[in-house]
Amino acid sequence: MKLKRKAIEVTSANIFENDKLQRKESVGNLTELLKNIDSPVVLSVNAPWGSGKTTYLRMLHANLELETKKSIYFSAWETDFAADPLLAFLGEINLNIASFIGGDKKKNIAWEQAKKAGAHILRRGVPIAVKLATVGLVDADKIVEDEASKLAEALSKDVIDSYAKSKFAIVEFKENIAKVLSVENGGAEKLYIFIDELDRCRPTYAIELLERIKHLLDIEGLVFILALDKNQLAHSVKAVYGAEFDAVGYLKRFIDVEFSLPAADVEPYIGFLAEQFDLGKHFESDRGHSIENEYSNLISVIKVIALGHKMSLRTIEQLFSKIKLILLTVQKNNYVYPELMVFLLFVKDAYPVEYFNFSKPESTEEELIDLIYKVIMGGDEAQYIKQDIHALVIVCKSGNGTDWARDHLKRLKSASDNDTSSEVARRSYRRTVELVDYYSIRRRGIPLERIISRVDMTSNFNFTDE
Repeated sequence: MKLKRKAIEVTSANIFENDKLQRKESVGNLTELLKNIDSPVVLSVNAPWGSGKTTYLRMLHANLELETKKSIYFSAWETDFAADPLLAFLGEINLNIASFIGGDKKKNIAWEQAKKAGAHILRRGVPIAVKLATVGLVDADKIVEDEASKLAEALSKDVIDSYAKSKFAIVEFKENIAKVLSVENGGAEKLYIFIDELDRCRPTYAIELLERIKHLLDIEGLVFILALDKNQLAHSVKAVYGAEFDAVGYLKRFIDVEFSLPAADVEPYIGFLAEQFDLGKHFESDRGHSIENEYSNLISVIKVIALGHKMSLRTIEQLFSKIKLILLTVQKNNYVYPELMVFLLFVKDAYPVEYFNFSKPESTEEELIDLIYKVIMGGDEAQYIKQDIHALVIVCKSGNGTDWARDHLKRLKSASDNDTSSEVARRSYRRTVELVDYYSIRRRGIPLERIISRVDMTSNFNFTDE
């Protein structure tokens, strides 16, 4: 039972094998930019949460490694359990730096000195951590010096006992990092550091991570690539520093260049998700109707709604999860009415009042027909889907005794033969009428209550990946 897609793998053997969003060219272009850009520099890859930033960053990271560039990938979200983000960050660098500097004795000594200075920075940062952890409720500046020292010692004793306490720790740290990155002919070799999923972290953790690594951002050779949703991260900043705080200006202190993630090609991604969720398996049977058409109609309505409403990749994936859940409750010899099912799933979230009124006999003609036109938007494919749903709504309303449904059908039949209407309009009316006959006679009506019950059931499940 697959209710969630597998994580997209990025392998060094074939980096773009699973590039379902067609971003290979963009990754290649940004790789060249990063290779040629002067350091130090901080570049942000900005896009809403759920837009595929992580896969993009992993492909970019792997592409740089493929060209023998030194690159480290750090997931902030996977480490936001740590008491101090700088400790987690330096720990991740420590795991990778040995392979970069090899047996170079001077660089190994420099890295050891950098770690010692870093440990002192950890201790000095404890009051900041206390203030952020309490979201400003505690003024760390007013903590008695002795108490602050005791707290620092208690929290970081194992880390700092072996390191000399120096008021020049930050300078020493930067000087030794510069030695690690130095090359024989002068200057510095670039080290690319990817920090992913800042927008998924606890607000205090994300902000503290930026505050704690700011001492590294201006070291020659270092190129930082931050993946974030700037708007979401700005909300986090305001949550800590206050609603009137200039959150955008604050973030600009850390970021030199902003790169907006290119829009994804949603259509191939929908096909990929259909395979991942194994939706086609439900339609593998010897039923008396065209199961191939039923499956293609399902994919079509998903595509039309996703494109028409510019749904995020994450939202599309959650829609697939809900569809899969419903399909698991339907026997294979039952028709699933895919257009109506997906339509109602979308309406339930986007138009909850209209959804609540959908099955009520007193729901008005204008309300429901307008709803179809608000939800289903686009070209020829959308028009076919719109006609299907229009017919399904008429049959549903006729089935529960709604007075206007029969009159509405009569007007459609009249309009389909009216010479004053365009040929395109007449064909649309005619097909809608034919579909009403099909669902009313051959399908013997529509089990609306059963469909709505299954759609309602999805509310009892959490489809986020937190």
